[in-house]
Amino acid sequence: MWDSNYVLVGGQNGTWFEAGQAPRLERIDLDNYSVTPLTPCRSGGTVWGGGWNGSQWLIAGWGTDDASTGPYVFVYDGANIIAEHSVDYYGEASSWNGGDVFAASYNGKEWLLSGLGSGNLSSYGSSNHMALSIFDGNNFTDLSGIVPNQRDVILYTNAWNGRYWLVGGGYMDAGVLFLFDGTKIVDLTARIAQSVPDFGSVQALAWNGYYWLIGGVHFLAAYDGYEFTDLTNRLDSVLTSSTCCTTVNAIAWNGAEWMLGGGTPVAQTDYSQGWLMTYSSRRFVNLTPEIKPPATDFIPNSSILTITGAPNSWVIGGYLKNQGLLYEYSGESFTNLSDLVSNFRYVNWVAASAAQNHGQTYPSTHNHPFPELRMIMSQHRGWVADTLRSFEVYRLE
Repeated sequence: MWDSNYVLVGGQNGTWFEAGQAPRLERIDLDNYSVTPLTPCRSGGTVWGGGWNGSQWLIAGWGTDDASTGPYVFVYDGANIIAEHSVDYYGEASSWNGGDVFAASYNGKEWLLSGLGSGNLSSYGSSNHMALSIFDGNNFTDLSGIVPNQRDVILYTNAWNGRYWLVGGGYMDAGVLFLFDGTKIVDLTARIAQSVPDFGSVQALAWNGYYWLIGGVHFLAAYDGYEFTDLTNRLDSVLTSSTCCTTVNAIAWNGAEWMLGGGTPVAQTDYSQGWLMTYSSRRFVNLTPEIKPPATDFIPNSSILTITGAPNSWVIGGYLKNQGLLYEYSGESFTNLSDLVSNFRYVNWVAASAAQNHGQTYPSTHNHPFPELRMIMSQHRGWVADTLRSFEVYRLE
């Protein structure tokens, strides 16, 4: 049996959306830092994201080969490649043609894929649009036509909490957020915008067993299934003058606390200053000054794009001065692993197969890990269920 203490690291060499970009994917064993290169697609492209279902990885992005250009899925069990196909291979995916799969998460039965579609969508007049689908490993069901308020933005992130997926995206100041239980959708965009005045594009979200943390362009918020709480000002108060922007690109939970990182959003090339911090109900702790790459120049032209909680550490990815950045954090000290991704220009995604899974079930009893919010109690859980029941069934068969 192969060692389970490893991470997959995905990204690209070359500039986003420009000729010459090449996908990068590596398996890095955390016990000895050995590297196994993988090839998610055979020619140009990038790795945007993916997930682990307990036995297999699904890695996705945008790529080209001799037959097609567009979104792909790459299935890997930690030792062997199971599948490496363009989404076109699975059929039922016409609206995804030419687009990208940015995120994938598993509910115990099937994957939810989200991203950008560039193919024909009969219910929508333009070409680029929000793309959504269910994928069970064999069958691909395109759900892009049921996405509320369809427009030319990207669904960057999705995650499952045991009852429904939360899906987010947008572009810069235009944010999108909705629930999807596999059958019905509830659009939360207007509701979060009422509580979070600077609500912009959703870049990251995660569930800790009690509430969601949602971050993006110029905002951070918590959501307990009933109400949103704006945490943006609290985050801003901790960011120092050496960092430039609130934008949250990465959120992860390790069973005890959150880690967040940001800078310029993924796939944007503006100048940025990366930042990193932990968060619990007590406070934000700024870790940015502790990251010391060669010299002390972490701040110029940098961004944190991805974070995962491994069994005994955090693993953090992004870029610094047009070079992939990778760190491991033990809770006490940082180890710079950037030399292991020397052929990356951007580290877009990092995930650990052996990470603690704290996101699949609701709590059975109420407690108070986050006193700023009313946590999920029976009547609050009922709001989601009742609202979903009140909506028309949209699932395409």
